[in-house]
Amino acid sequence: MSFQLMQIGLYNRKGELRSIQFKTGAVNVITGGSKTGKSALIDIVDYCLGRSDYIVAHGVIRDTVVCYALMLQTANGKVLIARPIPPDGQKTGTDVFFSPIAEDKLPALTDLQANSTVKALVTFLTETAGITPNENVPPQGQSRSPLRATIDHTKFYLFQGQNQLSNKNLLFFRQEDSWAPQTIKDTLPYFLGAVGDDQLDRQLKLQRARRELKLLERRLEDEEAIRGRDNSKGLALFTEAREAGIFPGVSQPSDFEMTLGELRRALEWRPSAAIAEPEGSLGELTRRRDVLQEQLRQVKREIDAAQVFARDQDGFSREVHEQHHRLSAIGLFGKQADHADMCPLCSQILATPVPKADQINASLNHLDKQMENVNRQRPRLDEYISQKESQAAELRRQIAETKAEVEGVIAQQEVLSTLRSVEVAQARVIGRISLFIDSVRETADSAELRSKIDQARDHVQELEDGLSGEAGSERLDAALRIIGDHITRWSRELLLEHSENPLQFDLKKLTVVSYRDSGAIPLSEMGSGENWVGYHLTALLALHKWFVDKKRPVPHFLMIDQPAQYYFPADIPKDSAITALNDEDREAVRRMFQFVFNVVESLSGHFQIIITEHADLQDDWYRAAVVERWRGPKKLIPESWYSSDPKGSGTDSGTSAGSDAGPMPIS
Repeated sequence: MSFQLMQIGLYNRKGELRSIQFKTGAVNVITGGSKTGKSALIDIVDYCLGRSDYIVAHGVIRDTVVCYALMLQTANGKVLIARPIPPDGQKTGTDVFFSPIAEDKLPALTDLQANSTVKALVTFLTETAGITPNENVPPQGQSRSPLRATIDHTKFYLFQGQNQLSNKNLLFFRQEDSWAPQTIKDTLPYFLGAVGDDQLDRQLKLQRARRELKLLERRLEDEEAIRGRDNSKGLALFTEAREAGIFPGVSQPSDFEMTLGELRRALEWRPSAAIAEPEGSLGELTRRRDVLQEQLRQVKREIDAAQVFARDQDGFSREVHEQHHRLSAIGLFGKQADHADMCPLCSQILATPVPKADQINASLNHLDKQMENVNRQRPRLDEYISQKESQAAELRRQIAETKAEVEGVIAQQEVLSTLRSVEVAQARVIGRISLFIDSVRETADSAELRSKIDQARDHVQELEDGLSGEAGSERLDAALRIIGDHITRWSRELLLEHSENPLQFDLKKLTVVSYRDSGAIPLSEMGSGENWVGYHLTALLALHKWFVDKKRPVPHFLMIDQPAQYYFPADIPKDSAITALNDEDREAVRRMFQFVFNVVESLSGHFQIIITEHADLQDDWYRAAVVERWRGPKKLIPESWYSSDPKGSGTDSGTSAGSDAGPMPIS
């Protein structure tokens, strides 16, 4: 499975269409002068095949075109892809239209409504090209992530702009990008078939096989850990049981079977009769003690309150007695004491009247009654205090008895715990022995498990051998040798320098190398633009011949921009007719094109080349391959599109679509 190009379409704002048709399985030539848009075609096709950024040069093309279309011929029929230009101010867009198409005619712009995304388009083209699930896993110790080859990684071999053709240091499209060299080295072995198409499936099988082996090995380790190596686990349990008193006086067994027999006998152990529980519940006694202590605290509070009251009463009695003695002096005076304004001693008139004697006597009588009440209540208060103190003494006695009971129960429990500790330890050992014997019974036959592990290891080794770097390296070396043979033979046909030596494509350095007795000569150390162009062509076509012959999943086309320009001396304009060249250069150009045509013809319709070129040879085979001539007013962008469009007047100095110095707008 693969695909070739049938049509390129450009739509302007009015919906007008400019289309270019190509023949599949043949050489297609677009010849024209400078600034006609030839170099922009590679960028347009790259964009339609899912390139993330929009790099068509600013100028008339960008000013007039609103959508690009590409019709592909695939193994399953025709497919149409259309991508609008990115929204204003953005470098890329995600909208895309792609769908099978029955007609050879491109549809109207209004019919190209976006129905998917660029990411989905890349996936579709990857599958359409026949790229199967794959993954390049870096060697151990390298930090880069695994890489899966997609349609994006085939573009290194699909395009040769004029800057690539003349670059002695770089062989492939976009090789100057920092990520590209390593990506080519990682993915080209897959595209060459050195790595099988089912490699990812085999890698997944290997991962599963390794996981299953690890599980089996872990299971064996667990079983050996349970049984113990060299009878160590069983002997440890036997020794522990003997120390606990289960095997008094029994000597240590000599092998695993004897140890297992003794441990099975230990399972007959039974605990002795239950030791009687001490009478009384510690919890109950503790709660009872707490209640009695609370009652005692309450009685003590009542006694303290009564005693405070008694002390207050004694103070009151003393005060009343003192008042009584003072008032009793009233009996010393006579009747004049009834006169409040006369002194009872000298009978003189007082400035401030004093209480009358009868008033003082009345107060004295009142005090006598209060003293009588106090004296009457005191015995009852003393009796109350005495009762509370008796109650407190009884509570103290009960608390002491309860405390003694608690201490007795605790002492009994300590004795019981001591008596039980031996049997508890024995029971604990018996539990471990029982678990060990049950585990040994489940893992008694490890021979079957070991056999499964051996089989799993053999399966893993078999899968590893199939994926070994050595096997893949041998296949890769064989492919590169054959490709090198084609480069050597074709370079001699083109009469390139250093072709007298064997040539090889060096995957590690991504260049063509000529091997002579004194050492290797890489392309970067070869002179002459003719050699650079020739070795670019021979290397790319040798790769494509391998792709086609081996039915590898790389699109079967190559776009080349202006390969003949390096045959024109500096004093001859590059848009001059080929007749302007001397006989030697004219013959070299014809030889180069004849070589390209011969390679395409040898591939029997399975390969397509699209050449954009200044040169217009007069040979019939060349003229028959010309699909369009852009001379005079005819260019990539019709003059009517920009002559009436103020954005693309076509007269800006230094701007044109498709200049020969790179993709540039038309003037």
